Amino acid sequence: MTTKLSVGVSRKIGQPNFGSACATCHMEIEIDNALASDHDDTLTQRIRRTFELCRREVDQELAGYRSSQSTVPAVTRGNTSSRSGVVRDKASPSRTRPATDAQIRAIHAIASKANVRLASELDAEFGVASPQSLTLQQASELIEKLKGQLAGQ
Repeated sequence: MTTKLSVGVSRKIGQPNFGSACATCHMEIEIDNALASDHDDTLTQRIRRTFELCRREVDQELAGYRSSQSTVPAVTRGNTSSRSGVVRDKASPSRTRPATDAQIRAIHAIASKANVRLASELDAEFGVASPQSLTLQQASELIEKLKGQLAGQ
């Protein structure tokens, strides 16, 4: 008997004039139930290898966009439309500042306490799949919104 494991990675890079290019890799693998119930790290290692394979494929797909667009920042996180509140790094005005690790941890913690479906919220508000894809400003806005939802409970 087997169990199916689905893994997915998506990444978006900014393009001139508020455009973007996105690459997505989704894989479904079958795992023998004996492996799934194994108490060593074999299953965890297999999952990590699968994610790493997806990440490499996404990076390779986007590499063509990065090299052909020499004026485009390497990676622009999040939605780059004017409504997204993109924050520009003063030291390098062409690069968007990503959310900090502390912001990402706070988003996960507050969303969990507020019983918010984080993936749905991120997609609806910012068009991204994970907090790591948010800009510094977007992460701040989301934290404030989540705190408001938590306070309203």
